[in-house]
Amino acid sequence: MKKISNISVTTKRGRLPPEMDYAHYTFSRQEIVMYLMIGAAFNAMISWLFYDSIIAWFLMLPLFVLSLKEKGIQLCQKRKRKLELEFRDVILSVASNLQAGYSVENAFREAYKDIVLLYGTESVMAGEMRLIFRKLSNNEQLESALLNLAKRSDVQDIRDFADIFSIAKRGGGDMRMIIANTAAIIGDKQEVRREIETVVSEKKLEQQIMKYIPFFIIFYISLTTKGYFESLYHNLLGWIVMTVALLIYMAACKLSDRILQIDV
Repeated sequence: MKKISNISVTTKRGRLPPEMDYAHYTFSRQEIVMYLMIGAAFNAMISWLFYDSIIAWFLMLPLFVLSLKEKGIQLCQKRKRKLELEFRDVILSVASNLQAGYSVENAFREAYKDIVLLYGTESVMAGEMRLIFRKLSNNEQLESALLNLAKRSDVQDIRDFADIFSIAKRGGGDMRMIIANTAAIIGDKQEVRREIETVVSEKKLEQQIMKYIPFFIIFYISLTTKGYFESLYHNLLGWIVMTVALLIYMAACKLSDRILQIDV
């Protein structure tokens, strides 16, 4: 057991903890129950407003399964974004520790202390760093552990840093200068991304509001004008019209998501 100030990092040799697969999201039991309830309610709202039929609720269950898969993709992206932000702070801390005279490995160990103070022991990057320390204790090279993280996360900044670190380690370059420059570049890139997110945050809020306006309109008309949509219910032509309208709505939502998704 190696201790860093008041934070302990287990480096005992032995079986490594499982590596997180950032390409897939595993729902917890609580999340499954929550999303099932939300999906069932949303499915019921669509079935009632667009078709006025309980049969439509059952017919749209496959659509609900696809939405659950889409939610998993969104949660994967959110987790990778969190990893990306935390990794930036790790690299900045490592660069600072190297300037203070630490070796590369010890600089990472000191950086773990900062990450725990900033994000807690249960944060994504804290878990990854504990995994790296376990690999180091099993005689695995640091560059190999970083390349493994880059491959699993598929985060551009981590891939770039792992490649640069691996090349510099093999070529015997000035690690302090290389890591410091890389940390500065990653930090500038994150600042640009943060500024972009600040600019589009208002548009994202407007987008979320616009997504639900069609439902409020249909609900309001149905509530105030009885029988207004009756000609669209319980007949084949009406089902076709409402289905086309629903598909157009879904395509518009998907298009708006892609417009507001800006990669740096």
